[in-house]
Amino acid sequence: MKRRNFLKYTAPLTATPLMLSGASMMRPFATERMLTTLTDDCAEVADRVLVLVQLSGGNDGLNTIIPVNQYDAYMGIRPTVGISQADYIELDTTMALEDQVALNPGMTQIKSMYDAGMVNVIQGVSYDNQNRSHFKSRDLYWTGGDGLAENSNIENGWMGRYLDGAFPGVAGNPSSGMVDPLGIELGQSKPSLGFTSANMNEVSINLYNQDHGGYFSLVNSVGGEPINNVPATKYGEELDFIMGIENSVEVYAERITEVFNAGSNSSVTYPDYDLADQFKTIARLLAGGCKTKIFLTRIGGFDTHNNQVVSGSTGTGDHAELWTKISESIKAFTDDLTALGLEQKVITATFSEFGRKAVENGNFGTDHGTLSNMLLFGSSVNPGITGTNVDLSNLEQGTQLQGMQNDYRQVFSTVLQDWLGATDELVSTAFPTAMFAKIPIIGTEAIADPICYGATALPIELSVFEANVINEEEVELIWRTALEVDAEYFEVQRSAEGEDFDTIGEVAAEGRPSSYDFTDESPLKGVSYYRLKQVENNGRFTYSSVEKIEIESKIIKSIRLSPNPTRLNSFVNLTAYEDSSATLQVVSMQGMVHRTESIEIQKGFNKFPIDAERLSSGIYIVSLTNDEGKIIGQEQLLVQK
Repeated sequence: MKRRNFLKYTAPLTATPLMLSGASMMRPFATERMLTTLTDDCAEVADRVLVLVQLSGGNDGLNTIIPVNQYDAYMGIRPTVGISQADYIELDTTMALEDQVALNPGMTQIKSMYDAGMVNVIQGVSYDNQNRSHFKSRDLYWTGGDGLAENSNIENGWMGRYLDGAFPGVAGNPSSGMVDPLGIELGQSKPSLGFTSANMNEVSINLYNQDHGGYFSLVNSVGGEPINNVPATKYGEELDFIMGIENSVEVYAERITEVFNAGSNSSVTYPDYDLADQFKTIARLLAGGCKTKIFLTRIGGFDTHNNQVVSGSTGTGDHAELWTKISESIKAFTDDLTALGLEQKVITATFSEFGRKAVENGNFGTDHGTLSNMLLFGSSVNPGITGTNVDLSNLEQGTQLQGMQNDYRQVFSTVLQDWLGATDELVSTAFPTAMFAKIPIIGTEAIADPICYGATALPIELSVFEANVINEEEVELIWRTALEVDAEYFEVQRSAEGEDFDTIGEVAAEGRPSSYDFTDESPLKGVSYYRLKQVENNGRFTYSSVEKIEIESKIIKSIRLSPNPTRLNSFVNLTAYEDSSATLQVVSMQGMVHRTESIEIQKGFNKFPIDAERLSSGIYIVSLTNDEGKIIGQEQLLVQK
């Protein structure tokens, strides 16, 4: 996506920001697709969520994760901003000395999470030819690029490409199968380039104080009556575009309000920070049933050119305060998820556009640098440290860290596949510049099985599925697909009780949105249930909704009196579906019963005599009733003397 187009897409709702009083923003990402599990074994993978925390401004990785084994060298290049031994937090003294690190004093709660096996520290994170401009480096992190010329101008975002590939469909139009936005941003009014794709519409809505009712009311107040007779011009295209945004946002607004009201946080107390409010909102949305795949939160203030620490008190200052907010907010979020029973479906990851210079700047701060670190949180991460301490004896031009160990794309590629179950093709779509070897940051038991790759994408999306009784001998099934991706065929399945289904037919898929029908020529009598098994060409499958029908259970297929009219005798000729007992009666039109006889009906053809010799001329009703007294067959007999 070109930058001018990206700005155009956001313009209708961002040129004049829509705001209420408060401090937390939410924006729905407008790509949509069904989040339906392909197999029961992959349900857990299909339900997983990634929460990203953007540390805006360039986090000082060296004062975040302090190399204990090089502490003297560290203090030598940072005599005023280096964290004193009295203030830093030792992370894990059981490790070999060369691997030991200490945490920033603001990371007390992260230390407790590490001790509980819920933190992975990723060392030496960057990308090739690091760009130290805030704007360009952020764009590179969002687009999946790097500082090399051939990879520095990717037009859309890696999250947008992943979500578009995993959930192909009409952008900005929530479906009946996926009414939630696939991505939600919080914490800043400006939308992220990371969620853009070639097939999506951007919308930007500010929501404050978690007032989701206000969010819905706010969206409903935007614009006026729909415009009829839109002109077939470029101007008309823009009108259609804007009205489409408003319609999809309105649906998202109603849905977000619905899941927010349906959910609730646990008794965990969140600290009074904007970041904590963002996490609190996410937890409540998830508790209410929200199926959004990627949440993006933000905290700014990391451009610490000065006041990074307080003179003479390096355990305090702007940087320590920022990490206190992050540490306490993520700990509260994790505790809340645990209390809600959701901790195994969420992983949280921090990242920043670059690190800080290894050498301090003389203003109790640090300037733009290269390497930083990332942290992963959750019960499903592989706890520990990935990578080794940076080498402070090998600085670029004596001032900058060098020796990248983990490309940020390597981290996110691993998360996409090992956590969210992305296929190799989807990972390549998200990060087209190169394939990156995965790193061990997801817990062994939580790594997605390759059989579950792509578990969030349903191969076929049905817009219609119906079962209709045509007559006692036929049930017609009709269905239409709104989307078919890698579809191979449909199995038509039937059940007598709605639990155990048998396949009764197969219909080949067209591979494009199509209409289908199938006729069951031997339907079950009474209540029965139908469903479709939708199968991909790789063998994965999912099921449609279940349709219930009822066919009245008939014993008699046909009945005829012969001869009719008659003078002496006649016969009841009937064909039966099954063996049965019945009562045969002959009744005059005046209601007088002339004959009552118990008979045994056999499956197939039957013939029972009627003695009409004693009957007077007139019309008589010959009926058959079952044991419950219900008429199962009836004919008129004309007697002529």
